[in-house]
Amino acid sequence: MRVGKVKVDSKLGVILSASMVALAISGCSGKNNESEASPSPSGTASSSASPSASAASPEASKAADPSEKFVDVSWYIRKPIDTIKDQDAIEAEVNKGLKETVNANLHIHFIDAASWEDKMKLMSASGDEYDLVFTSNWTNPIDLNVQKGAFLPLDDLLKQYGQDILAKVDERAWKAVTYNGKIMAIPSQSPFSTPGGIVFKKDLVTKYNFDYTKVHKLQELEPYLEMIKKNEPEITPLLVTKTVNAPGDYVFDNTNITKGIRYDELAGKAVMELDIPAFLDNYRTMNDYYKKGYVAKDAAIKTDFIAEAKSGKYAVMRDSGGYTADGSKSTALFGYPTVESLAYYPTIATPNMVGAATAISVTSKNPERAMQLLNQVWKDKKLSNTLAYGLEGKNYTVKSGAGTDSPSIEAKSGAEQTWAIWHNWLGPLWDQWDSGWNSTASLEQMQKNNMEAKTSSILGFLFNGEAVKTEIAQVSAVYSELWPIMQTGSMPDFDKFLADMKQRLNEAGLDKVLAEVQKQIDAWKAQNQ
Repeated sequence: MRVGKVKVDSKLGVILSASMVALAISGCSGKNNESEASPSPSGTASSSASPSASAASPEASKAADPSEKFVDVSWYIRKPIDTIKDQDAIEAEVNKGLKETVNANLHIHFIDAASWEDKMKLMSASGDEYDLVFTSNWTNPIDLNVQKGAFLPLDDLLKQYGQDILAKVDERAWKAVTYNGKIMAIPSQSPFSTPGGIVFKKDLVTKYNFDYTKVHKLQELEPYLEMIKKNEPEITPLLVTKTVNAPGDYVFDNTNITKGIRYDELAGKAVMELDIPAFLDNYRTMNDYYKKGYVAKDAAIKTDFIAEAKSGKYAVMRDSGGYTADGSKSTALFGYPTVESLAYYPTIATPNMVGAATAISVTSKNPERAMQLLNQVWKDKKLSNTLAYGLEGKNYTVKSGAGTDSPSIEAKSGAEQTWAIWHNWLGPLWDQWDSGWNSTASLEQMQKNNMEAKTSSILGFLFNGEAVKTEIAQVSAVYSELWPIMQTGSMPDFDKFLADMKQRLNEAGLDKVLAEVQKQIDAWKAQNQ
């Protein structure tokens, strides 16, 4: 069965992630960043209904028909680590099973990060044949590939051969990979909403018998910050830097669209973030904290948040990588005992759903077999974990549960690590074996977070900034200059600074960006709601 290219409406498009550190490490946990407008025209994501697992052919999960021709299936993936050495042995092991189940041979093509984007663009432009490929909102972007006609629509393939995929993908995620009513990639299981935490040095909250569990937002920190300022001259009460904002600095019910613009979930319209009362209240608070000496005088020029946090010279800071109830993540990262309070669950928006996905190339000679193989990865825990961790005895050792489908293992790390593919790059993250990458408990917490977080009312909408790319660049330049001062509260007069920043942004064309965002949202709603 060959599926034709999907026609894409270039008037609406998608948004690329501003920076994507977290999703590369969702295999070892992470968090999503805010998103920026795509500079290129692309397809319109649609919120059509997800395919039904029950509609899939029962033959999809059966072993391959022996009469089928044995084929090679290629899978292009951005190289996860630089020390990969055991590919031949690992592929030989997984291909033993794939020969029996889908009558195919898998070969993974790892492309170095530095050349990954250019390589995939060149292959697409040249019409090179390949089968499976890693895609996302941050690298080898799904929207640009759809716009170029590089990916196959997958609806029919999923119904016929993707039964196990359909049973495991979060139904909400299909909206983020659907363009003009056609599914163009398989969204991975990932932490769509990583809760934010307020991190406290444990020795200090113990010393002052402070009930940190009752603190959930920036303004509630003041009594403790005042206490630290008064009694701990060697400690800076609050850590904030040029690049990382203060803990508890979050605005609910406002979803990021592009720099300076958010979607007001309650009002149902796009707004400038500097017009959001709760947003301004946070930065008035930061200015007050700065003036009272709770924030370092040079906070606006500090760039290495992790180094500052590890110094142990701050009483309170935000989490790095997501909230943990026992403070274990920040304790491990910062190098001293910490405790945390839960600040917020971010609203799940479209970019959160496509931090990792897999597509089938329009040039694939065997798209049916490619889908069968991918479905087997989602179905078979041993297969997906072998592809991720490598071989027992060589790349990992079993600590407990040997012989079961859910052992606890210890994967090699550092210089000894010669194999890794992050589970969410393969697809089924929740099937990951317990390890130092993610414990079973942390995987369960990620799933809980996904279910408890709110979902944006415009899930499936992605902004295309092509029509206002000049204004977006100008707005970004203003933010680059002024935002460190706003974020750290390090201005002498808040109201004057705010008025000046608004004027600069209007001169840069933020009003035009707002109008374009609203125009696209209106068109999207007309088509999808």
